[in-house]
Order: sequence, then C-alpha cells, then structure tokens
Amino acid sequence: MYIFNTTFMIDDAIVEDWKQWMSRNYIPTMKDLVKSIRVELYEVMAVVEEGNTNYSCQMQVTNPADLDTINKYNAILINNAKGTFGEKCMTFSSILNEVKVG
Repeated sequence: MYIFNTTFMIDDAIVEDWKQWMSRNYIPTMKDLVKSIRVELYEVMAVVEEGNTNYSCQMQVTNPADLDTINKYNAILINNAKGTFGEKCMTFSSILNEVKVG
C-alpha cells in the first residue's frame, strides 16, 4: 500500500471555510480521478504554531502509478487553495510506502 500524504497548516480563522473546500473540491476531485483511492483526513494533535491547526490528508492506493496522478492534481488543487486562502493555508506532501514486518 502507498500513501500520498499532504499536511495542511491552516490559520484558525479560516478552518471552517477550508474544511468546506476540502469536502467540496479536494477530496471529491481525488476520488473522481483515482477510483480505488481511500481518502482520510486527520487533525494533527501536536501544536506546531499557535493560531494554526494542522491536518493530514492521507490518500491510500495500491497501484504506484496512481501516485503520479495524485501528485499532478494535488499540485493543481493546492494552487487553487493558495488562490483562495493565501498564506493562511500552507502545505507539504510526502509519499509513503507500507513496510511489512514480522
């Protein structure tokens, strides 16, 4: 299993608007593009910066080729978020590969 993780650092003043954007734009777009995707959104419990809340959007796929699609459209959607929210929405992404032990 592969996970494409995007961590969002969101200014607390726009959290509700950002959640609506995620539920109306980001998540549905990813689900439309990659049919076998599983998308989960988590709040990161560690406080990194006062006045912000961090969220982790994890998109799980089994086909590594799907990561290219996710990566391409993630960049487009993040650009859209920057246009909407500006500096109140900061992100970084990483790709994880499941390691089986034992």
